[in-house]
Amino acid sequence: MLEILVSRGVPLTLEEREVLRREAEAIFQEVLGTSPERLRVLVLEEAVQPQPLGECRGGEG
Repeated sequence: MLEILVSRGVPLTLEEREVLRREAEAIFQEVLGTSPERLRVLVLEEAVQPQPLGECRGGEG
């Protein structure tokens, strides 16, 4: 199983999710010789929380 985690400001479209899945499958087939029936690809999205200007993540400042 392969999990692809996407973190960006806008959600993926169904077309973008499908393209990611197909490209990942192609890479695994070409590089590792993994057959399509042996690979399960999950495309997960991380919700991005907008931050107010001037606020900093993970530290002071």
